[in-house]
Amino acid sequence: MADDESKKKDKDASGSRGAGAYGDPPRVDESKPGEAPTGSDMPQPSDTFNRGLRAISKDARPEDFEDLQGLYSIMYMERKAERYLPRDPNTPPGPDDTMTAGNKPYDKTEGFVFPFRGKEAEKLAEVTKTEPKAFLNAAAMFRDLSKYMFAPHLLRQLVGNEIHYYDPIDIDRDKSAREGKIKSERHTYGFTQISISAVKLYVLEFPILRQYFERKKHIGPNYEIKGLLDPECAPMIVAAVCEHHLKLWKDQNNDDGVPIPISEKALAYGYNPDVYDVNGTLETSPVPIFGARKILMPSERVIAVSKHVKKVFEQDY
Repeated sequence: MADDESKKKDKDASGSRGAGAYGDPPRVDESKPGEAPTGSDMPQPSDTFNRGLRAISKDARPEDFEDLQGLYSIMYMERKAERYLPRDPNTPPGPDDTMTAGNKPYDKTEGFVFPFRGKEAEKLAEVTKTEPKAFLNAAAMFRDLSKYMFAPHLLRQLVGNEIHYYDPIDIDRDKSAREGKIKSERHTYGFTQISISAVKLYVLEFPILRQYFERKKHIGPNYEIKGLLDPECAPMIVAAVCEHHLKLWKDQNNDDGVPIPISEKALAYGYNPDVYDVNGTLETSPVPIFGARKILMPSERVIAVSKHVKKVFEQDY
């Protein structure tokens, strides 16, 4: 009997049942400081959707948790898959490409085309048409975001920046969506340039966003796209994105091993993270590099090189 007990202990210590199996604690990474983990190591928490699941537990309704878990899982696997889709950096993106930072329509003679340039104020007036303090009110509706004085300005800057970089592909997709033709829920729409799949996540995570859509009469099937295409919903959608990241980053360290700095620029970066670690070098190219790309969490050095952050604050909207 004693020998049997010894064998059982040895087996448990070896981890043969798998990390975390039957309630065992996860295996501790024993790599030395400064050493890169091997390819067989589990990904760090920043590379998984687990932090997101923890972040939603207080605001989401209990009955929505299972749906949220599924959405996080799907979005996580889609992001992982994108790492291994090689793209020729010399080939202009086509209309079916996923919209990412810098991935814009291209014309051989005119270069990049942005029809809303110079019309930002006019388009933002559509956002605040019936609610002049829409950005201020949206920031106040979210518990964590409301603590920051810069929040209303940040929301306006983010929407203004998306309008500034609106392009023919965005316009065509919005037109098709209004006609009921939606090719992919991962494509982005409206003045926020947020995807339908992301809105589905945010309305479950923050019931207040769903209630806001209902007040705007965006109900029934496909109410998410109705909200995305309504300029007046833009402040609340963008506020939900920022609140999502505030909850996601709470008590978390970035890739430099220090707490994530919460600032106007950090939240702007979270809206469209565009800095990658490519074999130890910071890159802002949206072009996937086969098997070697890791998107980085916000830090001082990451924010300093982010092209998206620079664009958001290049001008005052």
